[in-house]
Parts: sequence; C-alpha cells; structure tokens
Amino acid sequence: MELQANLENVLQKVNNFINIDAKRQIYAAHFDNLKNTIFNELRKNEVLAYLFNGFQLGGSYGDNVKVTVPNEYDLVFNIKFPEQPLIIVTADHELPGNVFLDFTRVIHKIAKEKQHEKILQHLKQWLDDENYLKVEKFQWFLRSCFIDVLTKMNFKITFKGRTSSLRYSREGPAHTIKVTESLNFDYSVDFVPGILLNANQCVTSNIVGQWEAIPKPTPTNNHLYKSFRASFYRQEQKIIKNQQQLKNVYRMMKKFRDSKTNMLKMKSYFIKTLFLWKSSRENVSYWSKPLTEIIIDMFKDMEKSLREEKLPFYWDRKLNLYDNYQPRLMREMLNCVESARETLEKAAKELTLPLQKRVFCIFCKLKI
Repeated sequence: MELQANLENVLQKVNNFINIDAKRQIYAAHFDNLKNTIFNELRKNEVLAYLFNGFQLGGSYGDNVKVTVPNEYDLVFNIKFPEQPLIIVTADHELPGNVFLDFTRVIHKIAKEKQHEKILQHLKQWLDDENYLKVEKFQWFLRSCFIDVLTKMNFKITFKGRTSSLRYSREGPAHTIKVTESLNFDYSVDFVPGILLNANQCVTSNIVGQWEAIPKPTPTNNHLYKSFRASFYRQEQKIIKNQQQLKNVYRMMKKFRDSKTNMLKMKSYFIKTLFLWKSSRENVSYWSKPLTEIIIDMFKDMEKSLREEKLPFYWDRKLNLYDNYQPRLMREMLNCVESARETLEKAAKELTLPLQKRVFCIFCKLKI
C-alpha cells in the first residue's frame, strides 16, 4: 500500500471506494418495474385509489447516501383523506414526536356528501369511538390490499424475461416486499404509508410545506393504538441538499457504521439526525471545508451524543432517539467511535503507513 501525502488524500480514496454507481442501474431498473406494477395494481382497489396521492423515494436512496449494494429501497406512498385540512392534529404528550389524528370534523363534513359514501364506510371502521384514527385498523386495510395484489400476481414478477419470487411481510410501519431472482440478485422494498398533512396542522415544529403522519406500530401491536410518528422527509431533504461535502461525509459515516459489528444499532436516521443538527448550527460555508476537518467534527458529535446517551429528534427535542438503548450498547458504540476519532486525529497530524492502514480499516472491513 502506497503512503498518501496526507489524510485528506486517504479520505478522498475512501469516498471514491464507497460509491455504488456500478450496480445502481441494474437494481434500479428492476425496482422501477416492480414499483410501477405494484402501484398500478393497488390503484385498482377503489378505496385505495381514492386515497392514493403519489409517492416519494425515501431512506438512503432518497437522500442519495446509499453506500452498500443497492438492495434496499424505501418508498413513502402518500395517503390523502377527503377534507384533509379538517383533521384535528394533537401532540401525544406521552410519546414526543408523535401525534393523534381526530377525524370528527371530517366525518361530519363528508357524511353529507354522496361522492364520499364509500370512503366514509371504510373510514368509520378505522376510527375509535372518539373518531381518532387507529394505527393497526388502517394498516390491516393496507395489508389486505398488498396481499390481494401479490396473490393476483402469484407472488411473482417477470422483467426482461427473468422471473423473480415475491414475499410479503410487515416490518414496523412498512409493507415490505422481498424480491428474489437468484442467490446473486435480491432486494427488498419498504412501502411506507404517510398520511399527508399541511404545515398549519403541525404541532411539533414550525415548518414550511406538507408533512406526513406515519402509522408506526407499538412493539405489542396494540389494536387500540392511535399515535402516529410525525415525519418531515421533505424538509430534511432541503436541509441536506446541495451542501458541498455534507453527503460525502454522510456516506463515510454510514460506511463506518456498516463496517463495525458493534455499530449496527446506530440507525441511518440517527446519523442523519447528527447532520441535521450540525446544519442548524453551522453556516452553509462550513460544508466547503476539507473532508478531514468535517469528518473529525462529525465523529466528535457522534461521540458526544453517545457519551451523553442523548440524541434529540430534530423536530421535537423532547424525544431522545437513544431512549430504548441499554447503557452497555451505548458504551460499546462510544468506545468504537472514540477509537476511530483518535485514529483520524493522529493521522491528520502525521500520516504514517500503519496509521493509513488503520484509517482504511475505519471505513472498510480490511485486515491489517
């Protein structure tokens, strides 16, 4: 291994190494075909066709920070209820970052309108006695729609003469479809429903534009549960978009996470949250600095959050994203991050061949 002139050169090589463009097109073409087929079939359901209001690519692909084989996709499909501005949104004070959706005014309005007769019948089945939308009732309707579609497709899809098997599962708020063609080609798609709401209905933050309420279930799948997670993906995209080195460092932090077994509980959204907070504190010009300076800063921020066992949800500080993690896990992640940060700082001061190898090992599963 040739010794590089400085740490910046090493980090540039790492940044180039984690680019996945080579395989992106193969997966993307198959995924586009699956996505279009599934949505076209779902819209044959009269009720879902009425509620469906487009979709957006979410997760790492939507943010353009995917670093591994492109085999996982997140799709948020928007649900827009009739008279949606009449939905009364209130904060769930027992679960920060979550909201309740009260359909009382919606029911009163559409009950008088014949064109809403069918959707009204279904909507009443999804509400509790106080007209709050219930997470599992609504999710079971969507589940039935996906199962009907996949059954009609015989749980298979053919693209360019090659047939793949399809398997359905519920993963958190997502309706997940696993696609398998061979041992060397498989991927999954998380279809996540997002109930569209307006900026003036947001009770957790001051925002511009629409946002979504995500039907994220409780661990016990309580059928009476009526609390939805507030999601601001559009606003988050704007914050991290066109920020020079931001996405390069973001990808590298994810690659660090992926290469360390004791970091796998550091969710992608947690890493994203660190960048959202950093963007709120720094001037736009900050992201034009060298990779070396920014990545050491981000390791320090991650280290600080783990040491304090606190990472506030960007849109509601009362929610600590680390809340469900045990102290032992936090210490394991802290030790890993601290070690990486120390290596980077040493390499920034004086790069040697052993240090260079250790820097590569921070981001890649290499044996020295």
